[in-house]
Amino acid sequence: MYDVSIIIVAWNVVHLVDECLGSVRASEDTLKKQILFVDNGSKDGTEELVRRKYPEVEFIRSETNLGFIRANNLAYPRASGRYVLMLNSDAFVGPKTLARTVGFLDEHKEYGVLGCRLISRDGWLQASALNFPTPWRIFVGRMGLDRRFPSLRGLVDLDQNMEVVRDCDWVPGCYLLARKSALEQLDFFLRTDYFMYNDDNDLCLRLARKGWKTVYFPEPVIHLGGQTIKQLGKLDKEGNMFSKFSVESSFIYYRKNYGIGTTLSSYVLGTLFRGVQMAKRILLRRKRVVLADEWKALALETRILFKTRFGGRAIH
Repeated sequence: MYDVSIIIVAWNVVHLVDECLGSVRASEDTLKKQILFVDNGSKDGTEELVRRKYPEVEFIRSETNLGFIRANNLAYPRASGRYVLMLNSDAFVGPKTLARTVGFLDEHKEYGVLGCRLISRDGWLQASALNFPTPWRIFVGRMGLDRRFPSLRGLVDLDQNMEVVRDCDWVPGCYLLARKSALEQLDFFLRTDYFMYNDDNDLCLRLARKGWKTVYFPEPVIHLGGQTIKQLGKLDKEGNMFSKFSVESSFIYYRKNYGIGTTLSSYVLGTLFRGVQMAKRILLRRKRVVLADEWKALALETRILFKTRFGGRAIH
C-alpha cells in the first residue's frame, strides 16, 4: 500500500510540470508515493517530458481538456494510498513538506483534510485557511465590511494567526491532503458539475457534514496561481474566462449544497454590489469604460444564472 497518492493535473504548462515533479522527487521522506499525472491534452511536449524524465509517474492522458475537477476524478479511482494529495502543477513542495503533513494527519485522526501555508515565490502570503463561502460572506468581503467591522466574517478572518496550526472550514486545492478513509465515505470525489473552482470548498463541506474536520498546517508551499486560466484566457475572445467559470461554479455550489434560495440570494447580493459600484463611479465621475465593465459583469452573471437553470446544471 502507498502512503500517499499524489494527483497532478496539467494543460500546456510543461515548464511548471517539470518544476512541480522535480520538487516531489526531491522530497526528503521515507513515504511510499504513488504519483498520478493527468495530461489534459497538452500540445507543448508535456507527455514527452514526463515519460522521459519521470518514469516513476503513472501517466494518464486525456485527448481533450476535461478541466481541473474532471481530470482529478479521472485519476482518483487509481489512487491506492492512505492519503490523497491534490497538488497543482504550479505548486512546489519543500523537502520536508510531505513528511510533515502526512505525519501530522497520522497523529491527529480527527482531521480529514489538511492544507498548507501558500506563498508566492517572493514570500507573499496567499489565502490558505478560509471560511465556507456564503452569499453574505462574499458580499461582506467585496464591500470591505470585514475590514471596518471585525465582528463580520468574510471568506478570510483578517486577524488570524497564520504561524500556528488551526482549524478552518476549508483549504485551497492547490495543496489539499485528504485522508482516503474519509473520502471513501462520500458518494463521489469531486463534483463533476464544476469545470474549475469551488471543488475544494465543496469537498471540505461534504466531509464536514460527515463529521470530519479540516486543519491549516503552517508548512510553506510555493504556489504561483492562475497559470492554467492564463492559457484559457488566450482562447477567450471576451477576455473573461475566469469570470465565466467562477460565476458558474458559485451558482452550482450554492444550489447543490444549500438550495435554490441561497443561489438567488447570491445573485441578489451580487447585483447589489454591482449597483453600489456603479453608483460610486457615477458620483465620482469615473471613466465610462469602467462603468460599462460593471454592466458587462452584471449581464454575464445574469446570463449564467439562467443558462445554469439557477445553478441546477453545468454549461461548460
